[in-house]
Amino acid sequence: MKKILYLLTAVALLAACKSGTPTSGSAAAKADSVVMPYKASYSSSFTISDNAKNEQAVLQSYKDWEDGKLGNAASYFADTIAFDFSNGSHHKMVRDSFVKFSQKYRDSLTSSKIDMISVVNLHATDKNEDWVSVWYKQTDTHKDGKIDSSFYNDVNHMKAGKIDYWTSLRQSLKSGK
Repeated sequence: MKKILYLLTAVALLAACKSGTPTSGSAAAKADSVVMPYKASYSSSFTISDNAKNEQAVLQSYKDWEDGKLGNAASYFADTIAFDFSNGSHHKMVRDSFVKFSQKYRDSLTSSKIDMISVVNLHATDKNEDWVSVWYKQTDTHKDGKIDSSFYNDVNHMKAGKIDYWTSLRQSLKSGK
């Protein structure tokens, strides 16, 4: 958990530094002269976004999952959604099919509790694309009484204010018994 929070803090600080006040000429030249061991294949040019509507749409999607109100999906999901689950499976479907797909799993639960740990609202300046990254703990109670808890790191791509792609990483919380 601490590693997750440290990493998230580092990303937020890095993005804030890149989007903050301009540095002096010599400091900027020094930063430009640093050779990185890898070149990002997508982007290294992120700033913290001030688009609160993107953040709200993403958070509402999680709240509606928790409350079992997946019928609200049209307000925050695009007409077609692509997603990657933490198990490696990839899906792309129209929103109505996605809602049915998701509802089937949600209906197998008596409850799903989400503890939102952090939200980072990002803008890729070189791509002009918006992303919202969320880190949370989810505890699902199945109808047979089984309880599963996991930490998740999801990244949601926003297009025209709606989620059109999301990917999820999961760390299962196993009991010490």
